[in-house]
Amino acid sequence: MSFELALILAFFILGVTAVVMVVIVISRRQAAKEEEMKQAASARGWTFATTREKGYRIHRWTGSTDGIPWIAESLAQSAGGHNRQQRRHQIGRWHGSYSPGINAPIAVMGVPKGKEAVAPQIAEGVSWVAKLAQKAVGFAFDKAIDLYFGDAIGKEVDAGAMHRIDGQKIPGFIVMAADRDEGARILSQGFEKALTDLTSDRASVMSNDNRPWVLLRPNAISLARMEQLRDVAELDGFVRAGVALTRAFTFGRRSLS
Repeated sequence: MSFELALILAFFILGVTAVVMVVIVISRRQAAKEEEMKQAASARGWTFATTREKGYRIHRWTGSTDGIPWIAESLAQSAGGHNRQQRRHQIGRWHGSYSPGINAPIAVMGVPKGKEAVAPQIAEGVSWVAKLAQKAVGFAFDKAIDLYFGDAIGKEVDAGAMHRIDGQKIPGFIVMAADRDEGARILSQGFEKALTDLTSDRASVMSNDNRPWVLLRPNAISLARMEQLRDVAELDGFVRAGVALTRAFTFGRRSLS
């Protein structure tokens, strides 16, 4: 073997060894972090597990708070997808088993305060241009619900058929409902005040500009944002906000499903 070839081979071996060492160090750190999260969850009486599903690495917690059973997920899209130019998503979700006393979904989009009035609205009118715009916005909103809350929940919600509730003035939120009258009723019965109070509470996850979206369904309350839950402290914020919202519903009750 020539000296040049031996040198190239040596550099190749050193490079591979360095990559392997980096992978080992990262894996050990990740395992230590997950063990820490598991112990923190156990101390609160919750369960914690890590899994991989559909290209995502998922941290999943289950627990019960104030009689509300819930499940939370922190998702990070794995590297090496089919489209390397596509943005890798990070998502944090919380789903509480609770019946808020509604018959149709209500979605509350979290936006920075002051951006509620300038948020895109579905075009009005019956012309073909207006109908095309309505379909485009409805399709985008439907895909956003799928991404934020998951495909299974997205299949339950026809986001494209939801309407913005006129007249609501909740800082940091845009309210959409499948049934306008029901949405307006729920807001007037305490839900609007609950959301406003949370945005005013600096300790609440709802007070940040990157506040979660909220999705109400007949048997559940869900919160989600485009950012991972990095530790149990952040999950605590979701739990407190979700459970606080359950207190806003006059006819709400723990879901049996």
